[in-house]
Amino acid sequence: MCEKNLETYLRELRKSYNYSQDFVASQLSISRQTYSHYETGRITPPMNSLYNLSKLYKVPVDSFLAFSMRESLNLEYAVKDKDTQRYEKDDLNEFLNHISIPKNNRKFKYLDRQEKLFLYYYQLLDDRDQEDILTFMRIKCHNRTLDAKTAGNEKETKEAKEEKESQEEKD
Repeated sequence: MCEKNLETYLRELRKSYNYSQDFVASQLSISRQTYSHYETGRITPPMNSLYNLSKLYKVPVDSFLAFSMRESLNLEYAVKDKDTQRYEKDDLNEFLNHISIPKNNRKFKYLDRQEKLFLYYYQLLDDRDQEDILTFMRIKCHNRTLDAKTAGNEKETKEAKEEKESQEEKD
């Protein structure tokens, strides 16, 4: 079974909607050449483009993220050989050295382990990648807020309906 990658998925979606690369690029406010690079894999689309593509094609943004994350995991962690294990140990040593600097230690002092690792790796990213991470987090929080509101409204509606039925039974 051949697994799809992000570029194949993008191309298939575009063709299934009979959209041209020019049209999709215009919807994303980018050049056709940049969009073409998304479909060839030369450029990984930033988070805002993935979000806009999800709206254009009416698919969850998670479907794009799943491809992006799977590709990253496949490239970075496919085989855990001795070099990879050494890399992870070096990574830990770099992290420990980083937080031993007094200025950095203050940032990390009251965080749990997962928060410390997140902040450490975030600081190592370039500005564009940091912005992608922030955009992803905003989208996830916004979607969770909407899901919670929807669930709350459904619960209120159900309770009101049950109360009305109970009143009707008393009458």
